[in-house]
This record gives sequence, C-alpha cells and structure tokens, in this order.
Amino acid sequence: MTEKPKTPEKTGTASGKKLSAQAIVSIIILVLMIIIPLVIYLWKQSEINNIRKDCDKRILEITAQANKTVEENNSKNMDMLTRVFLWAVRSELLRNNLEQIEQYMTDLVKSADLNNISLIKADGIVILSTDKKYEGNAYPGTIAREFAQINSVITKTGENGDLISICPVMGLDNRLGTIVITHTPKKNIFVAKENK
Repeated sequence: MTEKPKTPEKTGTASGKKLSAQAIVSIIILVLMIIIPLVIYLWKQSEINNIRKDCDKRILEITAQANKTVEENNSKNMDMLTRVFLWAVRSELLRNNLEQIEQYMTDLVKSADLNNISLIKADGIVILSTDKKYEGNAYPGTIAREFAQINSVITKTGENGDLISICPVMGLDNRLGTIVITHTPKKNIFVAKENK
C-alpha cells in the first residue's frame, strides 16, 4: 500500500483574497465617516447660499424702498418750500417790490442749494430769475405750456431728473404770475453693497 501525499489543510486564512467580517465593517464605518460629514457640509453650504440670496434680495428691496421714500420726501419738501416762498413773493409782488423778491430768490437758492428760481408773468415771460439768461425771455422747456392749467402747487420730475416745483401767484382777483423752482436732489442715496 502506498501512501497518498497529504494535501495541506486549509486553515481559514486565504492569502489576501478574502476579507474578514471585521475588516468589512471597519471599511464601511470609515467610508460612512467620510461620506456623512461631506453630505452634511454640502447640504449646509446649499442652505447658506440660499440664505445669502434671500438676504441679498431683501437688501435690494429695502434699498429700493428707502430710495423711494427719500424721493417722496424730497418732493414733499419742495412742495412745502414752494408754498412758504409763495407767501413772501405774493405779498411783495402785490406791493410791486421786485427788488425784495429778487433778494429772497438769491438767498433761497444759496441757502437751500437750489438750481434756479424764476418768477414768470402770466404770458410766459420771465420777470425775475436767479439765472439771468432767462430774464426777459419765454421760460424754456415743455413745462411752460402747462403754466395756465396749474392752479395749485405741483412738484414733478423734469426730463433730466430735477425736481420742478410750480406754483401760481394769485392776486386778489387775477393771476400775477408763476413761480418755478428747480432742484437736483441726490439720487439713490442708499446703495446695496456687493458681497464678495
């Protein structure tokens, strides 16, 4: 009887071909430790970006509203300034005191940072103006055609963005003339800053 050669017994350790259950669990845990924080980070970054976009949009809305409020206040202030100035001009015009009116106009332009004040007769010819080139001529621009229809103080925005306040000067029974005050207000005072 001849003996058969013995085959080596398998001891359960493969030469690197199979991983143990403990190694597989360790790899899964390691992969999860990398993937879960990465997913949370990306998710939170997305939320942060959305919040930034919402904040930027809200800042633009607030800025636009603030600028609109400033424009409305500028218009109301011009309206009030014109009304008060009208009282002084009317009383002096009834006394035919043009020198005093001219002094008022010059002082007001300097102190209130206005562009120009003109006093226009009912026929559209400028009697007095802080811009002397207008005096003795028809008032320039498209607004001059509207003077006859204006019966109270109105403030409007001109073609170049100036505020123009127009007010009739009424006598006891007739129209003595029209006051036109122009002012260039500061635009877009509030500007949203760019995020970097």
